[in-house]
Amino acid sequence: MPAPLKQPSAEDSTISLAQALVQVASVTPLDSRDLPLAQASLDIAASAAAKSGAKVTQLDFSGGHAKWDYAVNNIFLEWNFGTPEKHICYIGHLDVVPPGDQAKWSTDPFSGKIENGYLYGRGVTDMKGSVAAFITAIEDQIESLKNTNVKISMILTTDEEWAAVNGSKKVLEWMQARGEKVDAFIVGEPSSQDELGSHIKIGRRGSLVGTLTAKGVQGHAAYQELFENPNRALALASTILNSLSFSDGNENFPNTNFETIAFKSGDFNASAIVPGEAQMLWNLRFTPQYDPDSLEKLIKDALANPPEWAKQHPDYHLLKNIEVKANKDTASVPYYSAPGGLASSAQDAVKSVLGTAAKLDGSGGTTDGRFAAQAFPMAEIIELGLPERGGIPEQGKGDDYLSRGGMHQVDERASIRDLVSLRKIFGETVKNYSAGQQKDPKVKNAKPGTTSHKPG
Repeated sequence: MPAPLKQPSAEDSTISLAQALVQVASVTPLDSRDLPLAQASLDIAASAAAKSGAKVTQLDFSGGHAKWDYAVNNIFLEWNFGTPEKHICYIGHLDVVPPGDQAKWSTDPFSGKIENGYLYGRGVTDMKGSVAAFITAIEDQIESLKNTNVKISMILTTDEEWAAVNGSKKVLEWMQARGEKVDAFIVGEPSSQDELGSHIKIGRRGSLVGTLTAKGVQGHAAYQELFENPNRALALASTILNSLSFSDGNENFPNTNFETIAFKSGDFNASAIVPGEAQMLWNLRFTPQYDPDSLEKLIKDALANPPEWAKQHPDYHLLKNIEVKANKDTASVPYYSAPGGLASSAQDAVKSVLGTAAKLDGSGGTTDGRFAAQAFPMAEIIELGLPERGGIPEQGKGDDYLSRGGMHQVDERASIRDLVSLRKIFGETVKNYSAGQQKDPKVKNAKPGTTSHKPG
């Protein structure tokens, strides 16, 4: 077992950098007025990285999508040691989701307050704390890396939380165009639920969003002959689709799942009027066994050829009035990266720093790892970061657990001990992989024989 880690101070380099980043209200710049704060967060990270010799390249992109064409600021950081034979790239983001109702926070969402062993603030878990940990990890390892032949780089974007059109995807394309060869990617997203290092991601499910629109005839609720209620068709369709069962998961991926997200219909201030149209928003999280085209067909087939119980339903005949739309142009594709030397290095680092074993899996939401898989299909990808729930222990958790403190929640926080431990894990991972100590992967929980990043 490693020696217990002392409680870090606010002056620790990782803590002070994470705090400085959190204190910038860098919400995704959908509005051009938010660009200065987005750039300010990048400037803080660039300045910290430059202290250890990083070369900084500013990369700003806009356009590229009919709807989400807003300008996005990005930076590319690179450290070169010896004559690089390996290239490890960290992918991170400094944009954050809005804090929501600030009155529900116990402190200013961008105060960066340190209290009771936690650093508070929107984005500290997702994922400014991880960015700070990686930059300071490289600074820690400068002397050991001088004896290697490795290139280490970082992609930092300010658009991951929204459309991600002009963020990491564009930077990766820029890297391709300049002839970069990348052997391994570390995506710094939250990768475990409760405890740091319990999980390392080697893939993620995809996400497909779409709508069902039911057409009807508006009319007075008391006169059935004068209306055709679209809500009835939509309710049946929702029940049919929510009853879909998938068994495509494995030891790395949960099964595909369909979820109803929102309904839009009628007017609560006009209680006697049946609306002429109703709409439902849906989301599918899917494994590499599916792609957006096959899922769109699956939904249409499920409504055109429903199970027998639905055919006996009095509203079955109304299903013909439903239009299915899948937003395939913004779908996030799944990816799976067969674990190799990088995953093994990370597992060994977790064991060395924390004394625990890290499981490899592909659960959770979509990340920019999918863009890395598409741009560099031969590179190994892992995702490793802070706990999703803010490092709040489940045992003796109190009232905060699951209700506040986690990523995207009120009072988002990260344990300062976890922040420093993550720096050590990143440092050990990079050092081991760079030194070529992991030629024979010692990994667990991998799906044998799978090497493709592409959906099957």
